[in-house]
Amino acid sequence: MSLLEVQGIRVQFGGVTALDGLSFDIEDGRICALIGPNGAGKTTLFNVISRLYEPSEGSVTFDGTDVLSLQRHRIAELGIARTFQNLALVQGLSVVDNVMVGAHARTTGGFVGGLLGFPVRAQERRLRAEAMEVLERMGLARVAQRPAAGLPYGTLKRIELARALAARPRLLMLDEPASGLTHSEVEELGGTIRELRDEFGLTVLLVEHHMAMVMGISDNVVVMEFGQKIADGTPETVQNDPRVIGAYLGSPT
Repeated sequence: MSLLEVQGIRVQFGGVTALDGLSFDIEDGRICALIGPNGAGKTTLFNVISRLYEPSEGSVTFDGTDVLSLQRHRIAELGIARTFQNLALVQGLSVVDNVMVGAHARTTGGFVGGLLGFPVRAQERRLRAEAMEVLERMGLARVAQRPAAGLPYGTLKRIELARALAARPRLLMLDEPASGLTHSEVEELGGTIRELRDEFGLTVLLVEHHMAMVMGISDNVVVMEFGQKIADGTPETVQNDPRVIGAYLGSPT
């Protein structure tokens, strides 16, 4: 059964068409990768699903809900979380506080609770404990109280992933999570993504340029070029598709 359905999405910026009738779906519990050259529209699609961009045509449905009818702040409540191509951590906050930000959509204190004090403090203690559990799972508990500023880049990428997990999503969207990582870190990340999918019951939508990792962990691969889908199938299928070889993967040697 499809958890996410993208149908006929079209996005234009002035005279430039970033997405041109893009359609695909992801089954519940699967890892789906979006690949394609720079400028193919991959991050644009992430921004459509996150409600940062408004498409001129098309629909996005998540577990039967019309995503495009929702306000931006409702996306996390729906069960969708994402990481960003460029790190979006608050450098001055501690690691654990950054991770707690990911759980804000699950708070219920509101303005009256803030005046009373206790409900907010109780929620904060609960969310902090949950954030620590996620950091422990990600091997980051040792840096929980340190500010994000100054930590190694690979560690910061894992912190951002932990923050997304703290939202308890059903759909986790990862925008180039391996960017800037060393070869060994990329290999470790691939295994971590599959483990997290299984442990947390996630569906994963992945944008990534590291083809070895993509082909090694994905159940399905959607290949894009100039805002359009040119192939969609298993890693083996797309690797042998002549259109993909010509457009992105390069001629076979």
